[in-house]
Amino acid sequence: MDFIKGMDISFLPELEELKAEFYDAEGNKKEVWELLKENGVNSIRLRIWNEPEKVPESGGYCSLEQTIAMAKQIKQYGMSFFLDFHYSDWWADPGKQVKPKAWEKLGFNELVQAVYDYTREVLLKMEEEGVLPDMVQIGNEIRSGMLFPEGEVPNYRQLALLVNAGIRAVRDLNRDIKIVIHLDQGGRYYYLQEWFDAVMAAGLEDYDIIGVSYYPFWHGSFTELKDSLVKLVKRYGKPIVVAETAHAWRNAGDGFIGEQQEKIAGFPASPWGQKQVLDLVMNITASLEQEMGLGIYYWEPVVLPFEGKGGWWSNMGVFSEKGEALPALGSFRFVREDFRQKEVAKIYEPEKILQKLGEEVKLPENIKVLYNDGESYEIKAAWEKFSADKTGDFRVKGNLKSIGKTVEAEIQVVEYFETSHNYIGNAAFEDGLRGWEIKSEDSRVKVELLQEFDEPFPAPPSNYIYVESPVNFTCKLERKVEGLTPGNYSLSIEYRGTNTTGVDVRLYAGETDSNYKELVIYPTDENWVTYELPDIIIEKDSVKLGMKIVSPPVFGKMRRFKLRKNEML
Repeated sequence: MDFIKGMDISFLPELEELKAEFYDAEGNKKEVWELLKENGVNSIRLRIWNEPEKVPESGGYCSLEQTIAMAKQIKQYGMSFFLDFHYSDWWADPGKQVKPKAWEKLGFNELVQAVYDYTREVLLKMEEEGVLPDMVQIGNEIRSGMLFPEGEVPNYRQLALLVNAGIRAVRDLNRDIKIVIHLDQGGRYYYLQEWFDAVMAAGLEDYDIIGVSYYPFWHGSFTELKDSLVKLVKRYGKPIVVAETAHAWRNAGDGFIGEQQEKIAGFPASPWGQKQVLDLVMNITASLEQEMGLGIYYWEPVVLPFEGKGGWWSNMGVFSEKGEALPALGSFRFVREDFRQKEVAKIYEPEKILQKLGEEVKLPENIKVLYNDGESYEIKAAWEKFSADKTGDFRVKGNLKSIGKTVEAEIQVVEYFETSHNYIGNAAFEDGLRGWEIKSEDSRVKVELLQEFDEPFPAPPSNYIYVESPVNFTCKLERKVEGLTPGNYSLSIEYRGTNTTGVDVRLYAGETDSNYKELVIYPTDENWVTYELPDIIIEKDSVKLGMKIVSPPVFGKMRRFKLRKNEML
């Protein structure tokens, strides 16, 4: 089959009401459907909410009537149609799976029947209007379950019954419609295997396609995405569609992702950085053997930064603030024959090296190189000679002879390393959890004290706190630090962990509204990252500090808390 170059454009009716205008790369004004079609878009995904008018925040969008109207345009432009059942009156994702208001008082068996009846009624109406979808997903990003609390994991038996009801409704009406099971965490195979094994053992019935969300700032590296897709195909024998992906085209103060997430993704928030990410995801998906990678859908590329519309609208679409097509729109001209297996996609520069004056500089022997098929390799580097004989910031070039490429390393040479007193006792958990308090209302949340060895081996092991839950959860690690003198302080921590929609991780300090501060952390499991919360004003002699996680099922690791006093300049 043709490679799917799809988009979820469910926001489009709202854009049309705002009188949005769109232009091609040459500046010619175009109808948006025409513009998408001529750039190779061949499939459209739409979400549907049960009764969005019952949730004022929804604006009434994504109703059945609106979805049918858009589906007619999809058919008119000769594109395939992918329907996304949220089974909610508003958003459903790993962090929230809220039952429709009309279903709130139903017993479980009635809820199962409601899923069947509603799915069938929607599809019957679409059949009457001549707009039956080609693919249907039963629930949206349902790794944590659907229709909470009845369908929340780890109650996989009830979840399977609910999903099966939707599947049967589709099969009973039209067996040509392909059924997709859609989860987040596309680059983390262990989450996906755990879910599919559990729900299949609980009785999940026949489905056709595995759908995954993959956002490079949330769901693992590109190499992990490739590894995950290959293993999913091998274990379950189902083709794969990347049902959601995206990247930012600029940094914006009111934008959806910031510098932390940009760094995690590994590509800049720029028009060409956005295109590189999209090209990579397409190439990785197309690289699966026997065309088991069906294609990709960009989630909500048709948005513009209208006044009052921040977040996703500000920097995640494929159009500029003036409605002009950005380079990423051209990525949808991709066809399978364009797949470039061994073309270098990115050379990862080493982390900035802090070097003491006069000491020997140790540059990395190998550099990570990412290829278009998602594979990455360590390539030996031959570095220019460099001596740390004067202070300052320097860049040193390395030669990657085996692939005919170069790389640079940034080195900062300092006269001495700054040190400062850490006012937190047992900050590295050398005495276990002494002095720390763990707060969680759910006994299923696992909190463990573990150890790992840092490079270079054999360095002494470091202790860290590991937090994980099989369900959506809240967990807080907190302690009180006393014996302080009033002043300006900074709090830091090393953290690593998984991320997805609805994850909220915060480093905080303070005891009153006047001096409480917090830092939002966007986790990555690529490596340990140091996060710092500056300018904490301590007015008396103590402060409460810690980490708070409010999240769907993910894991987090934390170590090396440090509270230091900032010296006055």
